[in-house]
Amino acid sequence: MRDNQENNPFPDLIIGFGYFTNREDPHSPIPKLFSFRKNELEYLKKNIETISDQSSQTKWEIKDDEISLPETNSPLHLIPTIETETNLHIQNQRKIFVRMFLQNPVLLYEQAFVKLEGKNFSLTHEEAKIWKGYLPKLVNELKVCILENSCKDWEEMTLLLRILYIQKSIEVRQIVFPKKNFTGFSYLEYTELPESTISTKQKEYETIFIEKRKEFGKGYHPIQFYNWETFLSHFQSFIEAKTFTEGIEFNLVGQFPYPKTRNSFLKQGSNEKSKQSFKQWEMYSYKIQNLYSYHLVFQNCTNELFHYLNLMFPEGKIGEEKFWDPLSENVFVFNFIPSIAAKKLHSSPYTKDFTLYPSYRNLKRNTISNWKEKNIVERFVPSSKIYKPNPMDHSFLFFTEESVWNRPLFGMANLMWGIGYTSVGIVKSPFDRGKDVSKGSETIFYSLPELFFFNIRKGHFPLISAEEIPEEYYEKETK
Repeated sequence: MRDNQENNPFPDLIIGFGYFTNREDPHSPIPKLFSFRKNELEYLKKNIETISDQSSQTKWEIKDDEISLPETNSPLHLIPTIETETNLHIQNQRKIFVRMFLQNPVLLYEQAFVKLEGKNFSLTHEEAKIWKGYLPKLVNELKVCILENSCKDWEEMTLLLRILYIQKSIEVRQIVFPKKNFTGFSYLEYTELPESTISTKQKEYETIFIEKRKEFGKGYHPIQFYNWETFLSHFQSFIEAKTFTEGIEFNLVGQFPYPKTRNSFLKQGSNEKSKQSFKQWEMYSYKIQNLYSYHLVFQNCTNELFHYLNLMFPEGKIGEEKFWDPLSENVFVFNFIPSIAAKKLHSSPYTKDFTLYPSYRNLKRNTISNWKEKNIVERFVPSSKIYKPNPMDHSFLFFTEESVWNRPLFGMANLMWGIGYTSVGIVKSPFDRGKDVSKGSETIFYSLPELFFFNIRKGHFPLISAEEIPEEYYEKETK
């Protein structure tokens, strides 16, 4: 179901309901699959009433300190559940839906499922037999969740959708899976891929598809399902030419599929509740930004790593065995600089092995014997044959990782280029919504450390094929 409510910042749309319509499905195999006994059906009805009562009794009183976030000084409790009134309502609505669906199924929203057509995606007789064997196990897991009330709402929805897409695949003898929404946050913008790249990636996906398919058919396990669904989501993003965003949930949104019994939670006083929800969302966002803030010197990925290692292993020991000398988090010892931290760890008597992984560009560049091509042509971005500008990178002129002594000189050129790019971007901002201003700002950000002999820019290579990945990057099995 779809319902555009542009004027309401918190419309009555819930993640997971986008896979269903509000029309009854008299031919659904679900009732037969679950075969609830009379006492179990009575329990389901009472359970629905209990959950509905909990949802309707929710009090909407928001205080400035209502949303509490975790303390990050402890490495043991970093991801507690953060509950809001809206979250609790959504959880209850999902739970009510699952219990109602198992008793009176509705039709699926067919456009919310991907059916892979063609001989390559047909289920073999053996695969159909294996997948059919997964159904009783999924059904039993969901039954336990429902009757013991022991699972989260998203766990129940995940199990239900797994049952539905496995059942659907078996019926049509083709691979079917639920679509995912890829409109979440992403660093990458959509870009047209060269035809050669599309062709190469298609062949790579075909190879991976065969392997993932075999892996999924090896036996029932939640990890197998997660890996299979993750790959299918990546495959969907490739088919639709969308940027993939990670996520464990089946996330298409829709309205509660049983309108006659829809909870009045958001209907009564909806304007006031929307305002309060928006206030909660603002407060939550502000605290999350503070919790996961980033600082180039005081809180970057390197010193955060040492911060938590020091918390977990203050003496550098696991049991009685010492495995490292804890590195100080004090900025004046420069451990926030990755290269300096790496050298200290390398020289530690507790470091048993050390492997250097050069950047992809340098691995390729080091194979060039001609000095001019290696050190001049390949250093200048417009003339480079190894590196090509791409959506993951901002605009810049020179690579500076080759040598340290002249790094500030090339860094200054990059900085001036970034300032000029940003200035032009300001003029263009009414037309590109600040896109070039943002890219120019990134150029300036990455160029500033180069003025002080530090390099943090290596360049990205998102369009290379699997055959072009150097052997050095693959993990070798140790016997």
